[in-house]
Amino acid sequence: MKKLNINGVVSYNQYKLVDIMLFMVIMAALEAVNVFAIKRWFPDMLFAVSLMFTVSLIVLVRWNFLAAIFPVLHGVLYCAFLSVFQTVGYEEYLIYAVGNSFLLLSWFIFKLIPKQKLFSKWYTTLIYPAVAFVLVLLGRTLMAMCFGIGFAEALGSYFFTESLNIVFAIIALLILRRIDGMLEDQKTYLKRIAREREEARTPKEETWAGYTEIDEEELKKLHDYNEGDGIDLRDEYPPDSR
Repeated sequence: MKKLNINGVVSYNQYKLVDIMLFMVIMAALEAVNVFAIKRWFPDMLFAVSLMFTVSLIVLVRWNFLAAIFPVLHGVLYCAFLSVFQTVGYEEYLIYAVGNSFLLLSWFIFKLIPKQKLFSKWYTTLIYPAVAFVLVLLGRTLMAMCFGIGFAEALGSYFFTESLNIVFAIIALLILRRIDGMLEDQKTYLKRIAREREEARTPKEETWAGYTEIDEEELKKLHDYNEGDGIDLRDEYPPDSR
C-alpha cells in the first residue's frame, strides 16, 4: 500500500495504527471503569453504560471494516470484567461478541447514502446509529435464542440495557459531525488535506477583480491593432491628449 506522509512525521499505516489503537484504549479503559464502578457503587443499576456504540460507529466511518475488532472486543471485555463479580458462561461471550458484530452491517448504509451526505444534516445523521442499534439488538437476540432464551425476553432485555448507550452515541455523532475529518473516511480525508495544502502553496496568478470575459474575435481586435479592421488604441488616445 502506498504510504502518505502526515506532516512529514508518520506514514499512512502508522497514522492508521495510532488512530485505531487510541480508540481501542479509550473503549477498553472506560469499559473497565464502567463495569467495576457500577458493580461496586450501583449494583442494582439496570442500565448498562458503555461506549461500544459510540467508538465502533466512529471507527466504522473512519476505517470501514477495520472497525470489526471493536464490537467483538467489547463483548469479550465486558464478559471478562463482569466475571470478576459473577459467573459468566461461554454463552454470554458468544451472545455479546457475535451479537455486537451485527453492528458492522450498518456500513452498507454508506452504499445508499455517501458519508459526506449522510452526516451533512443532523436528521440524516440519526439514521446511522438507529440502524446500528436495531442490528445489535437483533444480533444479540438471535444469539440468545440459540441458547434457549425467548425472543421477546431477550429483545426487551437488551433494548432496555442498551438504550442509554445509543443515546450517548447519537449525541457524540451529532457533535463530531461538525468537526472536520472526524466522521470521514480517513484515506479520503488525508488526500483532501494534502491537496488543500498543495493548492495553498501553489502561487496563484493575479487577476483583476473587474475582469469580464469577451469572445475571441474581440480579443483578436484588441491585440492585432495593426490590422486595417482592428482597433488601434493609439488612435483613440494620441500622444497630445495624454
